[in-house]
Amino acid sequence: MPSLTAGKLKYRFGGPAIRPGLYEVGTAEFRYWTAAEALRRGADFWTARLPSLKWQTGSILNVLLDEGVDLNAYYDRQALTFFHDQASTGTVYSGESPDILCHEMGHAVLDGLKPQLWNVASHEAAAFHETFGDMSAMLAALQLPMMRQLVLSATSGRINRNSRLSRLAEQLGAAIRETHPDAVSRDSLRNAANSFTYQDPLQLPSSAPAAQLSSEPHSFSRVFTGAFLDALAGMLVVAAGQQVPPSEQDLEVVSQHMGDILLAGIQQAPVVSNFYAQVAAGMIQASTAADPGYPRVLKAAFIRRHILSLSSAAAVEPFRAALFPSGGASGLGAPSEALGQLALAGNAYGLGDRPLVVETPSQPRHFPAKAAANAFGSIEPSASETTARGFVEDLFLRGKVDCDGAGVDETRMDPVLGLKTHRLVDLGRMLRLERRLCDCGLCRA
Repeated sequence: MPSLTAGKLKYRFGGPAIRPGLYEVGTAEFRYWTAAEALRRGADFWTARLPSLKWQTGSILNVLLDEGVDLNAYYDRQALTFFHDQASTGTVYSGESPDILCHEMGHAVLDGLKPQLWNVASHEAAAFHETFGDMSAMLAALQLPMMRQLVLSATSGRINRNSRLSRLAEQLGAAIRETHPDAVSRDSLRNAANSFTYQDPLQLPSSAPAAQLSSEPHSFSRVFTGAFLDALAGMLVVAAGQQVPPSEQDLEVVSQHMGDILLAGIQQAPVVSNFYAQVAAGMIQASTAADPGYPRVLKAAFIRRHILSLSSAAAVEPFRAALFPSGGASGLGAPSEALGQLALAGNAYGLGDRPLVVETPSQPRHFPAKAAANAFGSIEPSASETTARGFVEDLFLRGKVDCDGAGVDETRMDPVLGLKTHRLVDLGRMLRLERRLCDCGLCRA
């Protein structure tokens, strides 16, 4: 029986507590315990690898299981918030899905691990928050023996094929598809078994149908999530050795190794414009401590997705130290340098004469990791100021900024409809851009 107040990372559900018992599917009581089980399992997975991890709110994170009508869920540094809406199959509750629950929890875990990603004006930082949520959901799912058995059976041991593991949030995706058929994947909200490859987000459209890649965070996240699933499949082959197909126990061990490797890569990666490549290089470096055969398959996965160029992957040197020898990632030298700031002209966004201040992805690079160019060679990382300008431009194009009355009504770029992920904070002589939340659905509210 899951306990909301057990473990290092605790939860507090809104409303009265529900007694343990056998409840019918579709009832509020059933949803309560589904959420409790999934969130406990997800948090325990991450704290087993990083015992010092804390929520932004401290040791307890609020969970609001049904906050009204929307096909959405979000994390806002105060709580995990879920909604419901009608579909042809009945009422869909986002808080009933273990995928969505563990995705939102993933936002909170990453925010505790790497808080610099929250406010930085960067496409790759925003997209990495989404890919980490999806990776968190998949790794949490693989802690269930029945899921491991199902995936191995459905894919014949090649787990980067389309399966229940790769199809994230099938029910929510189906509900959104009824009214917005090109907004999500054909069989889920997002499918990790995809063929997207890295492109410079500054050269991509700010939004696009689900079949195409755009710089929108959920869309662009699929590049790294696809590489992650490819790498996980390759690690499973290494771990299984001569055993074909791999066993359920092999998959359990590999999922836990991947959790360690992913945390190590994130911790040592500086927050820069090409954050994907930095994390990928860090994961390769750390993976040799878990198994000497892992770096080769991780390199292959990140090269195929163009997240790392051939020359960058070839230059990665493995760590010689053990991976998390005492159950924590404290010895990897996580970058902690403050981020730079950039003042943008407020007039460009209809905000009047006051400058708009944003945080830039400007930590020092410790390793020259670069993505692969479409023709040959590497993509030179964009300057931190260029990345920040492009990110802010995209936010306004998608109507994601709550201007809170700043500027003049006739010129302000502040559409009335739609959930705002960012807001403007009035500092007197200037305005500052701050993230409000990470939203993960249709966001009609």
